[in-house]
Amino acid sequence: MNIHFAHPMYLWALLGLIIPLWMHFYHRKAAKVLYYSDLSWLEKIHQEGKGLKQIQKIWLLLARLISLFFLILGFANPLGPIAFNRSSKSNLILYIDNSPTQVLAARKSFLAKSNSLPTSPNGQAHVFFNDFESQDFEPKPWPKIKEQWNQRGPGLEPVKALNLVKHAQQIAEENQQEPMLYWFSDFPKNKALPIFPNQGSYILQPFAALHSDNVFVDSVYLSNKFIRPNTSYDLIVRMKNGGTKTANKRQVSLYLNDFMMATQSVNLEPSASTELKFSFSLAKSGVYKTKLMSDDPVAFDNSFYFLLQSSAPRKIYVVGNAQNLEKVFEKEEFFEFKSIQASEILPGHLPEDAFVCLVGIENRTATDWKALNTWVSQGHSLAIIPNQVPNDAILQDLNRFLSGTGKQIAQTSTSELPVQQVSSSQSFFQAILAKKSLDKASKLWTSKPLWEWNPGKGTLISWMNAKPFLEKISVGQGSVFLFSSQVLSPQDGFNRHGLFLPVWHEMVLSSGLSPVLHQRINSKGIEIKASADFVFQSVEKSLLYWQKQGKSYIPEQNWLGKSWICRIPQAMMQDLRSGANGFIDAQVGGKTMATFALNYPKEFSELATYSKKELEEYYAGQKQVSISQDLPDGLGEDNPQTSWAMHCFALALFFFFVEMALVLWNSRSSRTGSVNR
Repeated sequence: MNIHFAHPMYLWALLGLIIPLWMHFYHRKAAKVLYYSDLSWLEKIHQEGKGLKQIQKIWLLLARLISLFFLILGFANPLGPIAFNRSSKSNLILYIDNSPTQVLAARKSFLAKSNSLPTSPNGQAHVFFNDFESQDFEPKPWPKIKEQWNQRGPGLEPVKALNLVKHAQQIAEENQQEPMLYWFSDFPKNKALPIFPNQGSYILQPFAALHSDNVFVDSVYLSNKFIRPNTSYDLIVRMKNGGTKTANKRQVSLYLNDFMMATQSVNLEPSASTELKFSFSLAKSGVYKTKLMSDDPVAFDNSFYFLLQSSAPRKIYVVGNAQNLEKVFEKEEFFEFKSIQASEILPGHLPEDAFVCLVGIENRTATDWKALNTWVSQGHSLAIIPNQVPNDAILQDLNRFLSGTGKQIAQTSTSELPVQQVSSSQSFFQAILAKKSLDKASKLWTSKPLWEWNPGKGTLISWMNAKPFLEKISVGQGSVFLFSSQVLSPQDGFNRHGLFLPVWHEMVLSSGLSPVLHQRINSKGIEIKASADFVFQSVEKSLLYWQKQGKSYIPEQNWLGKSWICRIPQAMMQDLRSGANGFIDAQVGGKTMATFALNYPKEFSELATYSKKELEEYYAGQKQVSISQDLPDGLGEDNPQTSWAMHCFALALFFFFVEMALVLWNSRSSRTGSVNR
């Protein structure tokens, strides 16, 4: 039997039982002889047996001791099991959704649910958080669970429902019972509700929903892809209201290196979005720490951090006969044109922002194609232009280069074809068509295709037979602009068309590094590139530290040859004062490798959640699923405990009455004893 006391200090009062025992034995003194000169007056004396009198005193003493004993136990509040025939095996599992919306925005309701857990240390349960660790697989007592709950910071990614249900079933099988899973969450509408099997019990415990407006930054971009110093540009900010109330006159301010540049007011309905324009100029080259601040009640995402930098000149490297391609870029000062050899296209030999154009694919070895694939996959851009109709061997090398993209290049015998009208809905052409009239840009031209392939989502220009004329194909983290005709030939129709120059400009500019730099927290990790002169020595000597607001963090990290892949440190996520978002300096040995701006994912800012009624309607007919706001008594206990204090007080009162009855009985016996003189 597992019995413990809520107030064990009162048990020291049991030592007080020595007092009535001492008084009892103290009064048992030896009899004294009294001498009388004349016994004639004592004719009759009532005779009482000594043994009976002693028995009465013992029962009186026992009643008094037992009464005091149960009185002291009542104050100590003993806790004991409700029933003794329950199984001693626990299969209870708690899943606690500690998303930033709960931990940072609605922490009051998050902690209130924690306070509803049992207080008895006798029970235990398995507990999981979004950022669960290996020790979370072991059952813990309620005091430890409450401590972890109250101290937990925001987790990044929810535990997959399928994995959680499988683990609950595994625990149940080990205990030869059906699983019982309590799912604590606000159940956001931007995520699918969990699906549960027919076996087991699944109790959904919704957190109190946060009813407020929440204006946050959905995206930022610039009116121009190139930023020159001392030139005015527009920063376009797309704002969204992820809350459940209308945002009325919320202020959004732009700060450049902690100096406020401008402020605008926003009125937004729930789930609505709008765009704001902020004018700015950069006085000099370099990186500027920039942030957008809003003033809605949900404070954890009111700051959006990003970096602005002046654009470096774009470098265009051409392999093969450039013909008249140099003239396309010679009049623009932010383009640097250069002819190179194929052997120079190796990882680490070209600048990070270089754009390479490969004119003709003949005389390329397998080593050349492998180097090209490695270079493009690292995030670079390549344009491929055929010189002549390729043979089968050349096509095999090209298809091997494009393996994994779903593209299969084949010869074509098609003669000259006209191109389709360029659609203004293509995002690639929006900047172009904003500068040129649609009538001039949409005139058709004819060219001769040298190869063909099936079109994909990245098709920019198509022939009349729906085959791609120009398509942007993703290879790893980079892109390949693939032409199907010799567009540099003076006889080609595209070479003489008004779109020739702006299309080339757009290909080069769209492949450059963005002047707006920011990242969002994600579970896949964050890439931190090393400086050009950095040499990796060892894990200890090349350990990357994150410096944020005077604090130092060590992220989980892997070195990939030119960069680190890091995960957000748990200590940073659990810091409720500053959170994980903000400007961070990545350093090795005191030297800064990079400065980056980190923000919460957009889905964390969405406050719309399923109500209790909506959850009941969704799970209607599923008897194994229930929705409840309260937790039952004795949750997760091997033998649920209850207080026995009232029982002790009742027994103390009973034996007190027994003591009184014995006292009255002794008094009556004494009065009935007669003494005759």
